[in-house]
Amino acid sequence: MFQFITDIFKKENPKELIEILQNEHQILVEIYTKITNHVDNDEFEKVESEIKNFVEVYNNHISLEDNKLYVALEEKYKNQPKMLETIKEIEVNMNSITKAIKFFEEKHTSISKNTKDIFIDEFKHIGSILSARVELEEKRLYPLL
Repeated sequence: MFQFITDIFKKENPKELIEILQNEHQILVEIYTKITNHVDNDEFEKVESEIKNFVEVYNNHISLEDNKLYVALEEKYKNQPKMLETIKEIEVNMNSITKAIKFFEEKHTSISKNTKDIFIDEFKHIGSILSARVELEEKRLYPLL
């Protein structure tokens, strides 16, 4: 499933990198939607496995950004301090989102009818911060490459 990630590490084509990152955004949205549907249908055992899947895809995405995207951006703008500062700020912001997702995953190792409402509220929060992040990346960050 993640062969495309391995392939991009062998290539230096920025357009392909952006396409892969955008594809991963779509995969994350699809998994998020599946989780929401499973919760709505009280299919809690499916939620737990999908959360693991979500976190795996997210972690692979972050690794690709860290190892390719930010490296390429920093190289491209190495002589433009203001732009480098902006790129670093965006990267640091992503680290806070990563921490929030890790905390969420650790907190919700299981879900039941008793914890459903708390789970939904916190999962909606994860969805909103990720949605804002995807928009920022696709509209402001990726075009810089």
